[in-house]
Amino acid sequence: MTLAQGIALFIAAYLALLARSAWKQNELPQFLRSLGVVAMLIAAIAVVIWTYLRLTDAW
Repeated sequence: MTLAQGIALFIAAYLALLARSAWKQNELPQFLRSLGVVAMLIAAIAVVIWTYLRLTDAW
């Protein structure tokens, strides 16, 4: 297992524990909405970086 895989596994386990906790507190829809917002923000940042790299030929 590489370092990146270990980090990904840790993040996935952490999110699973958070989801379980939200489910037990009947807050799963709110947790999923928040997770979706964070995912969209990360995707938007990735698109901005990708666009910058493509436009400046730094790829």
